[in-house]
This record gives sequence, structure tokens and C-alpha cells, in this order.
Amino acid sequence: MSFKQYRSIDLILFVIMYGVCEYLTIKAATVWFDEPYCISIMLPMLAIVMMRWDKYSIIHAVVYALLFVFFQSGSITQYFIYLIGNLGFMLLLLYVKKVTKEKIRATFFGSMSYLLIGFLLMEVFRGLASMLLAGKDAGVIFTFIMTDMLSLVFAILVIIIVRRIDGLFIDQKQYLLELNSQEERIDGGWQDE
Repeated sequence: MSFKQYRSIDLILFVIMYGVCEYLTIKAATVWFDEPYCISIMLPMLAIVMMRWDKYSIIHAVVYALLFVFFQSGSITQYFIYLIGNLGFMLLLLYVKKVTKEKIRATFFGSMSYLLIGFLLMEVFRGLASMLLAGKDAGVIFTFIMTDMLSLVFAILVIIIVRRIDGLFIDQKQYLLELNSQEERIDGGWQDE
């Protein structure tokens, strides 16, 4: 399998995982239990995919926004608000370039800073989009932040867990190169007599 095929399969699997999990989460909160709040898995999934695939996470930013609003039977305005919010999240790539993925994943503080900056970018851009498209005042940014606070707590827990799983919260190109070099060391040390 080529690297491009691996990347494509991985990206498709993350879209499927997000779609299934987000659908079940939204239905559980709104239909099965009729709760006034809902936890979204959008933030941790975007953070993981960005860590794995850099700029290719823009595909997920768009798809996740579309699926999220679709599952909630949202309006056209909501589609644009969530699309703009997720595209705002993509500015996190500038932070990743400056700080590096290795430093982000090396420490708890690095990973949490990465997640929090992504969260704030997403919420601020959703708020700005609401101000422009729905005529809301600046307080809508605070409303978005407070509404998604439970999702942020959930995202923190997810990132704490995935940091401990080998190969999940790491640049995939780097990870595959490390695996390959380990195999070469093992194979190079073996001599068939």
C-alpha cells in the first residue's frame, strides 16, 4: 500500500467514525433522552486529524461542520456559521508550524494549549459568522464558548487518552518512518543460517 492510499483510507475512516459517533451523540441528547445540552466530538476529532495529517484536516473541518448541522436539521445560516467556525480552527496550523507537533504532543501542557487554542479559534469564528450572517451582537462569541464548554471538557479527556495510545496522536508520516526504521533494525540484526 502506498503512503497516499494509507492517508486516504485513514482520512475516510476518521470521517466515518466522526459521522457515526456524532450522529449517535446528537440523537441520544435530543431524541432518546431529550436533554437540553449535547456534547460534540468535533473538537477532539479535528485536533487528532490535524495532528496526523496537517493541511488535509481541512477536508474534515468542512465535512464535520456539514454533518453536524445536518444531524441537527439546522438552517442554511447554521451551515455557514459552523463552516466558518471550523475553517477558523484551521488557523491552528500556523501554531502547529511554529511550535511543532513534537513539542505539542510531548507534554500535557503542549497538548492542552493546542486544544484550547483550536477551541477558541473555532468559537470566535462561529461568533463572528453569527454576527455577520445572523445579526447577533458580540456577546454571541461568549455564548458559543459557554455552550460548548462541556464539549471542551470531553475533548480534554479524549486528548489525554489518545496521547497515551501509540501511533494515534502523532504525525503519520513521522510515525510510519519510525516504524520502518524499527523494522530495519530488527531485520538487520537477524541472520539466517
